[in-house]
Amino acid sequence: MRFLLILLALIIPVNIFADSGLMRPGGNINRGGKIVTAFGVTTKNFDIYQGGSFPVMSHMYNSLVRYNLVDGLRTIIPDLATSWNTSDDGLVYTFDLRKGVKFHDGVEFTADDVITTFDKKIMNPPGNIVSVYKSNFEMVDKIEKTGKYQIRFTLKYPTLFFLNVLAAPQHLILPKHYLEKYNYDLKKQCCAPGTGAFKFVKYETGERWLYTKNENYWDPELPYVDELEMLHVPAWSDRGTAILTGRANLSWNVSSETWDEGKEKEDVEAALIPNFGAYWVHYNVKKGPLSNKLVRRAILLGVNQHNLINAFSTQERINLTRWTPYGDPYATPPSVLEKLPGYRKNDKNDILEAKSLLKEAGYENGIDGLTFLAASGPQAELLAPAFQEMLRRNLNIKVKIKLMERAMMRGEVLKGNFDMALDTQGHSISDFLPRATLWWKTEASTNMGGYSNPELDSIIDQMKGITDVHLKHSLVRQAESILDEDPPWYLVGYTYHLPMWSSKVKGINLANRASAEWGRFETIYIEK
Repeated sequence: MRFLLILLALIIPVNIFADSGLMRPGGNINRGGKIVTAFGVTTKNFDIYQGGSFPVMSHMYNSLVRYNLVDGLRTIIPDLATSWNTSDDGLVYTFDLRKGVKFHDGVEFTADDVITTFDKKIMNPPGNIVSVYKSNFEMVDKIEKTGKYQIRFTLKYPTLFFLNVLAAPQHLILPKHYLEKYNYDLKKQCCAPGTGAFKFVKYETGERWLYTKNENYWDPELPYVDELEMLHVPAWSDRGTAILTGRANLSWNVSSETWDEGKEKEDVEAALIPNFGAYWVHYNVKKGPLSNKLVRRAILLGVNQHNLINAFSTQERINLTRWTPYGDPYATPPSVLEKLPGYRKNDKNDILEAKSLLKEAGYENGIDGLTFLAASGPQAELLAPAFQEMLRRNLNIKVKIKLMERAMMRGEVLKGNFDMALDTQGHSISDFLPRATLWWKTEASTNMGGYSNPELDSIIDQMKGITDVHLKHSLVRQAESILDEDPPWYLVGYTYHLPMWSSKVKGINLANRASAEWGRFETIYIEK
């Protein structure tokens, strides 16, 4: 019973009082001024639902519900919804919507905007639209308008984490009239008006984004600051330096070296925050040698996860993990993990088995000519070369690294124009089911590379609606064993994020967050 209570606390941190959703950080709040951030903010895609950067653009928008900034993202509170109720069978969620809310262009927010966002941008996009978050809502049977300010979701099966999915910072509500104007495709449209605390001012390519306070925000108390300037700083060491020198107030993730320095400074604060995102090497399993699961299994065995983690230690702290992130109740314990082939530090026998698998697959003399995409920055400078070298040295697999801007690289991956691609992939929930449904199930919306395993699909389907802890544990272990034998991707490891900020920055509880979220700032302020 204690295990089940812990599990429920992790999966459904819901504010059971469902109050008005007004967040008040407390303290001696100071109004005015500007917050300057330092992280990667360049983008050539302005459609959040087609891969545009929500950490950059979310400040203009609201969701139905959201994680509470004030309590460290530990509860879910109303946002554009004011309250909700759930049917006894857990299949129907009814949301009452906030009245009197205006988009930045003055148009009134209603249930039509919610319905259109979920229908045309997520669940049933037109043929010209690619919905990267569609599989997040695989459990939804239908969404209906039940009044001008009320909507209803009907689920296919009870889903404990449904509110958590809704609260993810990328699931933002867009204006129906603007979506219709551009045929639901906003990739080239900067930027759709939102209902959020900040209004778009300008975007300078490769330099910065600038927002100003929304004077007509539906919560008249917020935001506290007048301006938000987001500097494009791709190198993590440069991000840390920007905080240490006072050029910026906050960064979501700096290099380990600058983070360590910041911990020693009186005017700087730093935190180590759990993150349900990981570094992966995506495979295109639809063509070439990587279409053979023996080759993919050989790479899992022949590339040492411990060495990759060590190679990146100056930049980011990575956990030794399996397919389920460390910290989740169903994660493989480290004491078990370190003895498994492909995860153990001493990989001599693993490399021998990997070579045998390559021979069985018809590649006894190795593989040459594979293209390896990597996003510009520390990943390309450290992780990609380390992965490349272990492939060459241990398996005689030769790959050519091709550097790309991250937003452009993800577009190429979704189109299938790659052999391997190093990138991050994360989820707001640690539970195996929503991650597998979004990433590894056949034809999932962010199934990078076209992976399909009917046996895994069957286990994913068996997990739906399950509340029995022991059965869920057994199914997760079966699924992870399948993924080890037939890997869709290579897992480098789940990370911690290393945010650092000026000690004068208050209001968003960075020092005590339950998990990492690169999200909104409406309660942030600068202490006098």
